[in-house]
Amino acid sequence: MKRHPILQSYDLLKTEVKAGFLRFRIAEILSDIYQKSVELLDNEDRIELKSKVEGKTYFAFKRGKKISRAINSILFNPNLDAWINFREAMKANSIDEISNENLSKLLYSMAISFCASIDLIKDGDQKTPGTFFEYFVAYFYAWRFGIEPQNAIDIMTPDEGSTKLHTDFIFDLGVKRPKFHMPVKTSSRERSIMLWAHQKLLDGVYGIQRFIGTPVLLAETKTDKSKKEVVEICMPEQWRVYQLYVAQIRRIYYFDLPVAYSKLQDEFPPLVVKPFGEFFHEFDDLKNL
Repeated sequence: MKRHPILQSYDLLKTEVKAGFLRFRIAEILSDIYQKSVELLDNEDRIELKSKVEGKTYFAFKRGKKISRAINSILFNPNLDAWINFREAMKANSIDEISNENLSKLLYSMAISFCASIDLIKDGDQKTPGTFFEYFVAYFYAWRFGIEPQNAIDIMTPDEGSTKLHTDFIFDLGVKRPKFHMPVKTSSRERSIMLWAHQKLLDGVYGIQRFIGTPVLLAETKTDKSKKEVVEICMPEQWRVYQLYVAQIRRIYYFDLPVAYSKLQDEFPPLVVKPFGEFFHEFDDLKNL
């Protein structure tokens, strides 16, 4: 059976990133994936979901009996011209001229278009959207930092010498400069403790806050497809405990920022959770935290 065109482009992306993220070819492949995903979704039915999330509305795409994940109605604005303009701004290093709101909508639309397409193409496939999302976020981090990421870092043990801590991405800006630890997940759910556990391990081995933790997540929505309802599954109190007793994470970025987590910066200890679009504009501030 011939592989779907979107998955063929996804295969090209997987191959290309092995040679590094700072490659113009990756932007071309992302353009191709975005266009194919939008074209697929344009031909599918849309169903409104009953939102149980304060201040948010959601819908899903439907193909036969298959229903995609929930899509934020306000953030979803597929616009290929906006992506072309963003690429030009990246080349000209003029991204500051694009607002946080427009950045958030563009990047959310690109990520969720692919994920929703896979929901309809391959029912129950969570690995493909998750891997794509990792590559998608790493591409923009690599461009903004101007360096390639690492996927593992040496950890010294007294008896066994050096071993590797495998993580999503490490961006090392060089000697006496910040090092960024960037886990990437489509959602945190029960695995959220791992964000703080890896940060705690890095703090213990290399020194407190030698690595700046900036996890990036897609959303925390869960859809009851039989009832056509969507909720956000969040654990703000547990996150506060992790931030207080386990380690300090500097930023957490979301493509679809959960309401409960957006309020954590006003609690103690403060945990700053922001839309991913803001990363591009506060990059210099992060380096000086």
